[in-house]
Amino acid sequence: MRFADFLATRQGPVISFEVFPPKTEKAYEQLLGALPRLIAIRPKLMTVTYGAMGSTQARTLEIAALIRSKYAVETAAHLTCVGASRGEIDQILDRLTASGIENIVALRGDPPQGETRFSPPPGGFGHANELVAHIRATGRFGIAVAGYPEKHVEAPDLPTDLRNLQRKVEAGADVVITQLFYDNEDFFRFEKSLRALDVKAPIVPGLLPIQSFAQIRRITSLCGAKIPPALYAELELAGDDEAKIEEIGVRWTVDQCRELLARGVPGIHFYVLNRATHMEKIFSRLG
Repeated sequence: MRFADFLATRQGPVISFEVFPPKTEKAYEQLLGALPRLIAIRPKLMTVTYGAMGSTQARTLEIAALIRSKYAVETAAHLTCVGASRGEIDQILDRLTASGIENIVALRGDPPQGETRFSPPPGGFGHANELVAHIRATGRFGIAVAGYPEKHVEAPDLPTDLRNLQRKVEAGADVVITQLFYDNEDFFRFEKSLRALDVKAPIVPGLLPIQSFAQIRRITSLCGAKIPPALYAELELAGDDEAKIEEIGVRWTVDQCRELLARGVPGIHFYVLNRATHMEKIFSRLG
């Protein structure tokens, strides 16, 4: 089932989880241990990322195919413009089809390590809308693209970033999944601005439950998201108490979810960081 089918036939919000391919065998075994617990929460879809320059691409396919075949949960593989020509992207698309994967999260991708600006690879694509159009032309996949409620870090301003997203949807994306955010008002403003541009695609908020203060400071500094002052103060007060920080993260995410769901979002996408405990707590409280 593809993204558009999920959203057209949904009875209630479509819940999805994102995992990433670990770099070590130990971490891979930990992910395999977490998967049954994550699946037990009953997400409708799971997405699987891959590393810079496609460094974990084979394992991405392996994990996505495993989730689909063993647990009967639909999956989506991430695909970026980085380090691949059109011909190489076509080979990846063929492997996805052979693995039974019908959905792709299409991204431009970050500049390779050591570079400050993205340059299209020889014979490849320079922008996500070009990749989306190429995938859409095959007629074989549902396509999600990324949206940034607080603006992509490389965009000069929010209106420019919104127009870039509009082009991705016009190129053939079925759904927008947002970058993480911790203030729901940022999401609602973002959604309203896109609708004003006549973007009709479903917009799914992406949430990252906080598990570590240092980790979330690093992640938000990289992606340009902010930590609201009230949340920052709570985390700072918790100091090095990991249990308190996880509890704060769980409570904040539950509150975000309740408001988002009450406002009628079509689904919520969770960046679970390959762990299950916090997600079990969140969904236990959400009921």
